[in-house]
Amino acid sequence: MSVSLRGNLEDFGIADVFQLIGQQRKTGVLEIQGQGERIQCLFDRGAVVSAAPVGLWTQAALGEMLLRCGLLTRERVDDLRRECEESAQMLPSVAIARGWLDAQEIRQIEDLLTNETIFTVLRWQTGSFDFTAQEVVHDREFDSLLGAEQILMDGLRMVDEWTSFGELVPSEETVFKRTGSFPQYIQRSGSEGERQREMVERVHSLVDGRLTTRRIIDLSLLGTFEAVRALASLHRVRIIEPVDPASLEELHEAELPTRSRLPKAGSVGAVLIPMTLLAVVTFLAQIDWWVEPAHPLEIDRPTQIELVQRNFEKRRVRHALETYYFSEGHWPENLESLPDAGELASVNPGAYYYASRDDGAWLLGPDR
Repeated sequence: MSVSLRGNLEDFGIADVFQLIGQQRKTGVLEIQGQGERIQCLFDRGAVVSAAPVGLWTQAALGEMLLRCGLLTRERVDDLRRECEESAQMLPSVAIARGWLDAQEIRQIEDLLTNETIFTVLRWQTGSFDFTAQEVVHDREFDSLLGAEQILMDGLRMVDEWTSFGELVPSEETVFKRTGSFPQYIQRSGSEGERQREMVERVHSLVDGRLTTRRIIDLSLLGTFEAVRALASLHRVRIIEPVDPASLEELHEAELPTRSRLPKAGSVGAVLIPMTLLAVVTFLAQIDWWVEPAHPLEIDRPTQIELVQRNFEKRRVRHALETYYFSEGHWPENLESLPDAGELASVNPGAYYYASRDDGAWLLGPDR
């Protein structure tokens, strides 16, 4: 017979629930409702297996997290959803089988999702909970799981420290720009641990005067607390500063250059043109040009020509990045550092941006 524990967060806080499950070494499912969301946490003998919002389909939250972090496109997430629903397979298995992600990347995002979910829930003051003791099936080694009490201690520390970030990072919509370099940050900030410096450097590399705080959090893969703490540290010593909202509005309203312009002769783009033309020709040769007549209501579906143009544009920017790397021996600080960056941006300056990670360069789009 399963054992159930339910109540509301006003009378019995979520910290107390976690502590009870951890102390009693319970195995089962904890569902928490509040703030218009429903959260599900899985426990195995008092250790946390996973935590995530409940979505419209199994592992929808994991798919959205992979999308937000720039590891999958919207099209690929939708493809995974369809295949998971048709084959009854789990998202990680399908993504790995298709070669889109590896097991380590999936595990990293699963852990990130769990930590983000628990950090969110610990800040809830109202809501309800329902714990049911039952068998929980998972593929993780028990020794790799963190106990509920340990996660609770770390989470409460973060919640307590969170209030100190408010003035320095007002909201997730805040956009920052750089006013100093990372070496200047090291000089001004004084002594701190190597791990903390690495996190701050990663966040600093993403600040470009265009990305919102939320987008920087997602792309950094550090989680909300650590990424916001890094932004607060950079702001505190005046290495970054918020962008005036009026300036952002002017930037968004500025007329975009036409897409048809190509890099000038003698530039990096001139070297790339034969490469990209060859790529497009190869791409065109593989397309089945018979297209069924579109339904009158399907006006937003891109045509084959538009798909070719998008592929061509993305290859231009990616080739420019790779050419820079092989000629300079390192990745550029941002896309604007590329030779003739303005010309390359003509493919659509709002469509692509660049993030440097440990495993190389990532070319990303803000709408992914």
